[in-house]
Amino acid sequence: MERGGRLGPVKIVFLECGVELVPRSLWSHPQVLKTARRYGIEPGDLLLDKSLHYNAMAELPAKWKRGRPDILHVALLTTTDTPLYNEGLLRIYFQVYDGRLFEVGTGVRVPKNYERFRGLVAQLLKTERVPPGEGEALIRLHSRSLAEFVEREGRFILMWEKGSPTTTTYVAARALSTGLPIGVGCFPRGEFKRSTLRKASEAYSIMGGAPLKTWGVASRIVYALERLKNPLT
Repeated sequence: MERGGRLGPVKIVFLECGVELVPRSLWSHPQVLKTARRYGIEPGDLLLDKSLHYNAMAELPAKWKRGRPDILHVALLTTTDTPLYNEGLLRIYFQVYDGRLFEVGTGVRVPKNYERFRGLVAQLLKTERVPPGEGEALIRLHSRSLAEFVEREGRFILMWEKGSPTTTTYVAARALSTGLPIGVGCFPRGEFKRSTLRKASEAYSIMGGAPLKTWGVASRIVYALERLKNPLT
């Protein structure tokens, strides 16, 4: 695509987010019960959150990748508060811990208050759309697995510390020329699942492969996309 040309919708997908409802095995843990009483809801309606349920999560498999909805919260705030998204030129998806992928609608205002965000996402995981019921959804289920997502949207360009070193401008240009989504990890530490890596068409690292926060990677890519649209930004 030439600089300054028309920019079609670009897709960013936040992969392997540490987002899930409290597992049944933890419903009777004192930390979970305390949180449930605080909010006046059942334990199974709570979003797992490491800041609240650290001790309860001690025996969970892969606990280092779970209970971090705050990462998704900041990533969504960062990417939706941009000209690219506000102009309808950015489509955003995120994958939760059980593998489902959700699509963020256009013009959505993500709650800045973290507690409100947690409540919204907990409802989303149960009803698969918010608001529930009829009418236009702000966020809705898109795919039940990453394999289904790839069938519908194509393989993705993966941002990975072990990928080929390049610039965000190159990644942005690749996304524009191929129409492929850009995948960004949304977990605190650890590696992508092998099943995720196998579904990527190519993988790149930026900033010399230095570890970067999810929102740091996403914001740099969005800015590069905006520069390709309008070199004067």
